[in-house]
Amino acid sequence: MLNFLIPSSIPVPDANTLQLISIASLIVGICLVLAGGAFLLWGKKAGGGWKVVLGWVLAAIGATLTLSHAVQLMLY
Repeated sequence: MLNFLIPSSIPVPDANTLQLISIASLIVGICLVLAGGAFLLWGKKAGGGWKVVLGWVLAAIGATLTLSHAVQLMLY
């Protein structure tokens, strides 16, 4: 890992807290991907529209969160 000198005036959580935040973000990302998939299926059955767009947005945000925090946890 990279060790940077952080001034004492900046509050930095300890490693366990950062790991818990990363696990929580990973779970939220998975839930967003599942919700996006549900909106995509629901939108295709209902004829498209805003449900499909919302599905893609939720799936993209969820995939980004999931991949980012999965890599972070693997490197931890």
